[in-house]
Amino acid sequence: MEANITAVRENPLLDRREVEVSLNHEGEATPSEEDVKSRVAAENGIETESIEVESIYTGFGSQKSKATLKVLEDFDYDEELEKEALEEEEVEVTEDYREAVSGTITDAKDALQDMEEVDWDAAMEAEKDNKNRTTLIDWLESQK
Repeated sequence: MEANITAVRENPLLDRREVEVSLNHEGEATPSEEDVKSRVAAENGIETESIEVESIYTGFGSQKSKATLKVLEDFDYDEELEKEALEEEEVEVTEDYREAVSGTITDAKDALQDMEEVDWDAAMEAEKDNKNRTTLIDWLESQK
């Protein structure tokens, strides 16, 4: 398994770093939280007890994952990876997107592809608010 840090957000209020890691586990199952913690700790000189795994996401059939970690210890990283404060952009979900994802997955794909310009983030939020089907969310992610 390869683990590459893709982004780091400093959170001075909570005295931690919020880290995004890209995992390549070709030929292997999705790595466990312990595997991710030990790999990131070993590669960055961090104690495993200082790492908290928030999530590991693997798309269906993929051998690549994204992990989100909270690191409670200072460590050296490339400053180019540092992101601004945790402010996620607000996405406006219109009734058109709610209606588009309300039917079956096939109906949702057809409805979205029939739209002139699609805001894939709004469609994804509408699906998460509606049925939260991972198959459709994976498809929406691939369309972005």
